[in-house]
Amino acid sequence: MRYTGYFFIVAVLVLFNTPAGAVEPQASPYGVCSHLVGHEFDQHEKTMRLMQTAGIQWARADFSWCGVQPAPDTWDFKRVDVLLSRAPQHNIQILPILDYNNHFADPAWQHLDEWELYVRTMVERYQDRLPVWEIWNEQNGEGFWKDPNPEHYLALLKRSYETIKSVNPDLKVAVGGYAGIPYDYIEELYQLGGGQCFDIMNVHPYSHPLPPEQNLEESLQQLKDLMAKYGDDNKPIWATEIGWPTHEPEFTSPGLLQEALKCVLPEKSAYRIVCIKDPESDLPAALIKRRIADHLPANGVIEVLDYETLATALDRGDIDVVVMPPSENYYLDGFDRIVRYVKEGGTVVDLQGMPFWYGFTKNEKGAWEKTNTTSYNKLRIQAEAWWYNKGIIPEEMTVEYAGPVANLPDQPKKIIATRFLQPYQFKEGDRFIPLLRGKNEKYTGTAAAIFDFDSDWKGAVIVNALREGEGLVVNQNGQAEMLTRSQLMARRCGVERIFWYEFQAPEQDQHDKESHFGIVHNDYTEKPAYSSYKTLTSQLPAGSTFTHSDWHRTDKSLYYPQWKLTDGSSAGAIWSYKSSGTIRVEFSGARPSFTTHTGSPLSPSFSVNTAVLDISSAPVYFQGAEIKSIDAGF
Repeated sequence: MRYTGYFFIVAVLVLFNTPAGAVEPQASPYGVCSHLVGHEFDQHEKTMRLMQTAGIQWARADFSWCGVQPAPDTWDFKRVDVLLSRAPQHNIQILPILDYNNHFADPAWQHLDEWELYVRTMVERYQDRLPVWEIWNEQNGEGFWKDPNPEHYLALLKRSYETIKSVNPDLKVAVGGYAGIPYDYIEELYQLGGGQCFDIMNVHPYSHPLPPEQNLEESLQQLKDLMAKYGDDNKPIWATEIGWPTHEPEFTSPGLLQEALKCVLPEKSAYRIVCIKDPESDLPAALIKRRIADHLPANGVIEVLDYETLATALDRGDIDVVVMPPSENYYLDGFDRIVRYVKEGGTVVDLQGMPFWYGFTKNEKGAWEKTNTTSYNKLRIQAEAWWYNKGIIPEEMTVEYAGPVANLPDQPKKIIATRFLQPYQFKEGDRFIPLLRGKNEKYTGTAAAIFDFDSDWKGAVIVNALREGEGLVVNQNGQAEMLTRSQLMARRCGVERIFWYEFQAPEQDQHDKESHFGIVHNDYTEKPAYSSYKTLTSQLPAGSTFTHSDWHRTDKSLYYPQWKLTDGSSAGAIWSYKSSGTIRVEFSGARPSFTTHTGSPLSPSFSVNTAVLDISSAPVYFQGAEIKSIDAGF
């Protein structure tokens, strides 16, 4: 490599600014996404200082084509030069993304000579400081590539790979981070010969709002199986985006629920409302109340209950409205009590997509398990979507306010529905009252409706199939847990490097999820997720190796990955999923030390070498011993 005097000075600064014992950035598995060359450039020093404090040693950033070459004969490297001169001072390695069309070469895959000049110019200029180059971002999604097509992307990837290797064959090429893990797209790329055009597989295995335990392990295994099918199982897998936002969901159809309740309960001047907690969500009662309060009549009392206590509340006879969990989930056990409540004159509200879609039932250990059992027919509701009647029911349809809400002010300009409702086995006197309706030449779709009963039943069900409020979300404490759990799971599944999306939250809109992925606020104050990342990098430092093939129960109720630290000592983490309680953990050897996922010390009680731990979805780390056995009561 060639070093000028300037780069020698940078190297000296790095030497004296790197903490003793610190790992070289290229060895670290920990990264974040940050717009260091874009809108965050003015604060990039502050950003990188906070990254360094947290032990984060990789930062993924767009080196967008139009940013460095605004015109065919104009180049502007100022921001990139500054960033790459300062990143080493904070022990941070930059992962550049070469991406996006330019106004004079759009689309890029049809202007490969111009694209090659951009790639070659960047690589020749920065090859000594950037060992890995990522080609595009989420090329399988419409948001970043018009009309996604593996063949078109391969043309651009192949030219990029050949160009980079011609400059320096030691440099590595990462395929552009796929949105999700699109197996069909990836397989088609392999079938076209694309496996020869990248060194690193790269995916964005988002699952939010669902937790990582839902499908992360299975998704990554399916990816590894696909790579092995094409002889590519020796390549590392990176996840250059994963994250959970902490926004407050916004209702798509404002005013609709209030008006629907007036239709159903016109004589009521005040309401007593019960909201049922979701079996898959950690939302606290205060947040559930706040989310629903603005969309209910102001003169009411809102109570948030676990499902187990709902029957007792209903038996009091003073509950006017029951609001189902904020998702497509419902409790299958005891659902007949909900049906009886409606028969007797009660009102049930379901605001989340397919009503009564995923039934939860308790297993023999007392934990809630998700099933595919639906119960909408039990409430005289028929739910349907395009796959129920292909060619007739559309995949999506524009719907408008209808019936009693048709004249509400401030209606949204456009509402898109994908799930629809019909009456089912109505009796004389029952009424189906559409609230959101659309129509085409083949189908009339109702996306929200009142099922108003005045037959042998006397109550009502109000359903909005738009997934109002977006269903499950996580709060800031939940985000901190998701960060730890997803990173531990991905690492345990063999992912080499993981980049959390993102570092700083723009926080421009409280309802916009894209504004709330960050682990620090817009003003750089820390969210709990920052502490969890800092704790993770210290508890599972670079160079640690996972041990023990058994790392969770088969029913996923308990996770306990273990690893060896670089000094040979044992460490690990424990958390539960969907359940919580007290467990007894027997350790071999000395008693370990314990730390919460956000860095606070724990001092559980011990009996000889057995610790008694209160376990939940918040992981607990241990160091200094390995698990011999676990006795859990769930």
